[in-house]
Amino acid sequence: MKKAISRGIPFLILALLTISVATGIDGYVSIKIMRIIDYALDGNMDLFKKESLEGFILVGILLPLNILVAITRGLYINKSLVKSKIYYIDRIFKKNINEFQGENNAKYLAALTNDMNSIEQNYLVGIYGVGAGLIRFLVSFIVIASVSPSALFIGIGITVISSILSMLAGKPLQKHERQRTDLFEGYTSYIKEVLGAFQIIKANDLNDKVKDDFYDKSESIQHKGYIIDRISTYIFASQQFTIMMSIFLTFMVAVYMAIKGSITAGAVILIVNNMENMFFPLMGLTELFPKIVSVKTLFNKMDESLKNHDDYKETLELDDFKSSIEFKNVSFSYDDNQVLEDVDLSINKGEKYLIVGPSGGGKSTFLKLLRKYFNPTRGEILIDGKNLRDVKKESYFKNISNVEQQVFLFEDSVKNNITLYKDYSDEEINLAIERAGLTDFIRGLPNGLDTIIYDNGKNISGGEKSRIAIARGLLAKTDIIFLDEAFASLDAKVAKEIEKTLLNLEGVTVVNVSHVIFKETKDKYNKVFVVKNKAVL
Repeated sequence: MKKAISRGIPFLILALLTISVATGIDGYVSIKIMRIIDYALDGNMDLFKKESLEGFILVGILLPLNILVAITRGLYINKSLVKSKIYYIDRIFKKNINEFQGENNAKYLAALTNDMNSIEQNYLVGIYGVGAGLIRFLVSFIVIASVSPSALFIGIGITVISSILSMLAGKPLQKHERQRTDLFEGYTSYIKEVLGAFQIIKANDLNDKVKDDFYDKSESIQHKGYIIDRISTYIFASQQFTIMMSIFLTFMVAVYMAIKGSITAGAVILIVNNMENMFFPLMGLTELFPKIVSVKTLFNKMDESLKNHDDYKETLELDDFKSSIEFKNVSFSYDDNQVLEDVDLSINKGEKYLIVGPSGGGKSTFLKLLRKYFNPTRGEILIDGKNLRDVKKESYFKNISNVEQQVFLFEDSVKNNITLYKDYSDEEINLAIERAGLTDFIRGLPNGLDTIIYDNGKNISGGEKSRIAIARGLLAKTDIIFLDEAFASLDAKVAKEIEKTLLNLEGVTVVNVSHVIFKETKDKYNKVFVVKNKAVL
């Protein structure tokens, strides 16, 4: 994650250069104010007017400069955060499918919401705050040194002691911030689960249980927030006391030096004002550094979530499917649960295969092996003589189409959901629509292919969703089509017509895992595989 955020460094440099100019002018204004006060007390009207005019001009310049400071600061935070989110999303889609499916993806939602917010507030704002604080400190240091080095060293001593006390006061907050991050991850996971189980909750009268659980989890987060706010209040109060005492002591020292004739009255004002510009940045640093450091744990957690535990290096390309897919002594198990054992078979190009068997017998696992979602525990799968394990996923996926029972639809037009944002001619799209039995459905839509599908297809039926998925597979014109219970949501007549279309595709290999079997079409498959008892027969 740090690597992604570092891409925003040019914008950080721009923001810090801008605030450097503004802070430098602000420091020069304080020198002008010192001179104005001293000339006024001396009764030198000419120099008073001259310094006042120059001071007004400088203050006028600060207005657009401070606006530019705000703009460049916002640009830095915005660009860095956007680049971080894009990087994280990109890395998520580099995860192995089997590893992603085996994880609770609520942690990714938490990372893109709560964790990104923490990165913004604690890290990006913190880094900028540290840089800006150091610039203010340096400018004030130079300004005071130009007037009275003695006052500078006394003030720095007071400031350092105050900063150390402030840093020690902020220590207890770090542990609670980490705990709240973990609570937010669990809370996000729970919300996702509850919303996903909405129908079950309503149908089984689980409302009271959900309310109680929600109250407990919300109360935990709010209570942790209350503890953090309470500690923050104590810290803030102690810091304010320390700051006021430091400023007061500095003021007393400056006044004493003025009485002794070491500095002028204007210099007293300059020293006090610029000491504040040194105090507050240093106090800010003691608050910002722990926040910046605390994000390291967050970075490690996010980077760990993006790792593929199976980092096998794939080296081969597959331009097209030419001959066959062969299983040679293939076995597969989920941990200690053996699902398939010593499977030997061949799937030839252009042939059609029906996969049947009892529920839990291993049909879905067999299909996942064909789709390269999993690699065999033992044995090998060869495609055109190449070990499928060595073939790059992106290269293999270009040659296959998947039609699932659980179809996902984007909140977009029917056309984009069929084409999946790829370019096809109208003739190609219309042919896929006709073959998938969607013609009448699309004619009946208010805006035809431009009709918007909402929230994963809530405004269309399950059968229509399945046909859109089938149209996707037909339109892609890949060498291999894998179907997983694709006909389960279709009426028999439509399912038979689509199955006939698939069986008549020349040169296309079709592997259909299905409980829905029609006598009229079963014998048109080149082979029917039965998956049961850890074998494929």
